Amino acid sequence: MNTLKRVLTGTLALAMSASMLAACGGDDSSASSTPGGNNSTGTNDSTASGDKTVIKVYTFTDETQGMINDYLAANPDVAAKYDFQVTLEAKAADYIQKVSAALAGDDAPDLFVADADYAQLFAGLEGTATLAELGVDFDENDYYAYMLDFTTVDGNRMAISHQAAPGAVLYRTDYAEQYLGVKTPEEMQEKLSDWDKFKAVADELKKNDIAMVSGIDELKRCFMANRNTAWVDADMNYQIDEALIKQYLEVTKYLADNDEVAYAQNTQWNPEWYEGMKEKVFCYFGCTWYLHYTIKPNCVVNMSGKDADGNKVATDADLVEGNGSFGKWGMIQGPMPYFWGGTWWYGSDKAAADPAKKEAVAGVIEYYTCNAETMTAYAKKSGDFVSKKSVVDAIKSDEAFKNPFLGGQNHYEFFAQAAANVNAKTMSKYDDTFNTAVNDATTKYVLEGASMDDAIAYIKEYAMSNIEGLK
Repeated sequence: MNTLKRVLTGTLALAMSASMLAACGGDDSSASSTPGGNNSTGTNDSTASGDKTVIKVYTFTDETQGMINDYLAANPDVAAKYDFQVTLEAKAADYIQKVSAALAGDDAPDLFVADADYAQLFAGLEGTATLAELGVDFDENDYYAYMLDFTTVDGNRMAISHQAAPGAVLYRTDYAEQYLGVKTPEEMQEKLSDWDKFKAVADELKKNDIAMVSGIDELKRCFMANRNTAWVDADMNYQIDEALIKQYLEVTKYLADNDEVAYAQNTQWNPEWYEGMKEKVFCYFGCTWYLHYTIKPNCVVNMSGKDADGNKVATDADLVEGNGSFGKWGMIQGPMPYFWGGTWWYGSDKAAADPAKKEAVAGVIEYYTCNAETMTAYAKKSGDFVSKKSVVDAIKSDEAFKNPFLGGQNHYEFFAQAAANVNAKTMSKYDDTFNTAVNDATTKYVLEGASMDDAIAYIKEYAMSNIEGLK
């Protein structure tokens, strides 16, 4: 998600006290800033902000500042004692370097967050405290297991996410009915329950000038989440689920060779890739945040808002049936369960060693990841899918989650079922490097004429060149 860009609608952005740009993924286009807070200059924490104890917060998303503001507003006693100074760096590579260097030095953040592409990297860094060391009190059984397993090191829970992000296939219900005779999500799931059926549906839609997917990397997240082995074993040996990777490349090439990819030369987040959300593309592989911040605001034709650069963007008033493809989408699991994203909260050893800082850091983490009342309010305000199962079970049938974008389908009930099927045990801190390698191999095999053997060999060569100590 290092190039993830989200477009938000106006009212929700205001309601969440932040634009939530890239709330579950990085964005390589942004520079460092400190909204609503000040960068620490390395001065003594006890004097840096008068009589208040400074809590340094590092983040990749401007959602964090709004969440801190909301926490302090709800806890005036905390606001009176602490000065939370939030530093934002939205460019993934720079953020990773910033956090890594700070934890290794004398100016570590007290509280910091990570998205899925580097959450496991942060979990293994020297200077990152365990949740137990921070005093974060939570019931492990009340969370989707993969969200905790994802950042567990040597049996220690290192971080916890307030979100869960199970994946889905978002499909055009009007095309499904018109060209496939499908009227319900259950019927659509049967049609797309494996990759052979997926290709058969693509062939059928092609007869009516409808592309199955928009770009050549559309299926990647789904396949990569279903590997039988991690890319790197405990002894730093390279390993590959070759059968799965070959299947991914074969299915992608099949679609491209048969003109069933709308923009075969494009990948996710390129301008043309978004165009299929309006018309002529049957499905996209997305997840919880993707539903709200990617496909919904980009499916409409008439946009009345403008962003900071003067580009047209959708407002809440634009998100109505009859504008583009709004209201003509449904969600199913598709051929495989998967997940994509999350926002994990960490504390540093520095914070854990200071009783005052420890209390403040644990307070924020518990407020957004353990407090049922807070998580319920967050879910209802944002529509985002939270990680605490008891909260999900209590609210999933709420009428508010019957989503007009999905023609009334309840996205919370769907994601609750999807989350139970996700497994993250083969994910590792090296996945971001391998994702890049797989992207390159896909281009070589699908578009440039490389053989399957050469594409598979390239993945290993790239990894060997970019992961120190890999054997």
